[in-house]
Amino acid sequence: MKRSLGRLFLDHPNEVGESYFQHLGAAWAVGFRLARLSATALLHGLMPSLAKTTVSDEIRAMAATLGDRAEDARETRMRDAGVWDPGL
Repeated sequence: MKRSLGRLFLDHPNEVGESYFQHLGAAWAVGFRLARLSATALLHGLMPSLAKTTVSDEIRAMAATLGDRAEDARETRMRDAGVWDPGL
């Protein structure tokens, strides 16, 4: 049971080099940013002259940041599985 809870709450944050609460904060920051961008997109739909590139620009920036984090997690999983070679 304890291992299941650890897997559920701790494995993924460890993969990206964070504690549970650091990961919680990062995930919530992304969620709130997406909520703000959603509202901005709805406003842009009503008034197309407002925030012409705000949403697309920020989503591109977020994709780059999240892509880096996903790569870090993948490398951690590979290393933990014993198939990671930093010389490649």
